[in-house]
Amino acid sequence: MKNESGNSVQIASRTIYFRITERGWAIVVMPDNFKVDNYYHGVHIHPDRKQLSIHDPEIIYEIIYQHIIREGKIVEDKIREELGL
Repeated sequence: MKNESGNSVQIASRTIYFRITERGWAIVVMPDNFKVDNYYHGVHIHPDRKQLSIHDPEIIYEIIYQHIIREGKIVEDKIREELGL
């Protein structure tokens, strides 16, 4: 069996899923289909796999959480800037 932990938080009609496994971690925002993870290619954003300079998933989670509280949804250009892209 895989060791896995995760949680989800619902804010502003969005759900943030945060999952940690033995292989890595992922943060997904639905229904925006926004994903950040560290599987296979270091810490990157989907779909273009641009590398992030922030490596701590807790910091990335907090940035995304605060962004959704402020904007009410994922605004792609703004969140990428906030994450350092």
